[in-house]
Amino acid sequence: MLEARALCKDFRLPSGKGTFRAVDHVSFTLRKGETYALVGESGSGKSTLSRLLMGLIPPTEGDVLLDGKSLFSMTPSQSRLRFTQIQMILQDGKSALDPRFTVYGSIAEPLRNLLGLSPAEERERVETLMRQMELPLTLLSRHAGELSGGQQKRVCIARAVSVSPRLIILDEAVSGLDVILRKTVLDLLADLQRKNGYTYLLITHDIDAALYLADHIMVMKGGAIVESVRYNGNTDCFIHPYSRLLLETMLPLQEAHAPVLPLKSVI
Repeated sequence: MLEARALCKDFRLPSGKGTFRAVDHVSFTLRKGETYALVGESGSGKSTLSRLLMGLIPPTEGDVLLDGKSLFSMTPSQSRLRFTQIQMILQDGKSALDPRFTVYGSIAEPLRNLLGLSPAEERERVETLMRQMELPLTLLSRHAGELSGGQQKRVCIARAVSVSPRLIILDEAVSGLDVILRKTVLDLLADLQRKNGYTYLLITHDIDAALYLADHIMVMKGGAIVESVRYNGNTDCFIHPYSRLLLETMLPLQEAHAPVLPLKSVI
């Protein structure tokens, strides 16, 4: 479905002398209905890669293909259409939502811009999404600043899935949430995937969340993918020293190969 081919991204240094390579020859393929995670520390290049995958910035080298067609050679109409195929959920729900919009307006905006529904169809779709997110309809007239962090996150998810995309990129989308709320959001995402067949790419520094949600996990360091594994519930599949370090940091009181994880223990 979505393929990254030898992606590289260079940025000019603030001094103006030379460049810094934030993404270094990254290649992978995301397939329909699968859950992928990209894990790495802050500064490893994860967010730059997410912007490349969305087509928001051009690569220095390489390409991103959606169903075999480059994101960077699309016509304006094709480029607009791709946002019905790929959506992104960001870390800070409050910042991601326009403070001028009500909850209704935030969810309805992509419907108006991308699908052109009638007012009645739009209202029905928004109310259906609110029920799916287990949010009361009384919140529709409120603004983002009047919502809790968990409610803001659910509105962001509703907004992303409103146009029925095939791929959802979650860029640190559960970071900063307490462990119970994080598990609740991850369970909601898993349930939505089972019902709708979404493909997920979870981009996170939190390997615990990746192990909880993902079938495939890629580990990123210094702009490059250092390891890519299919995760089956046992962390013995991770071999690279950096991957092992991330696991040992997450589980300081457990054996790094133990299948029992803190997030999984939350009830």
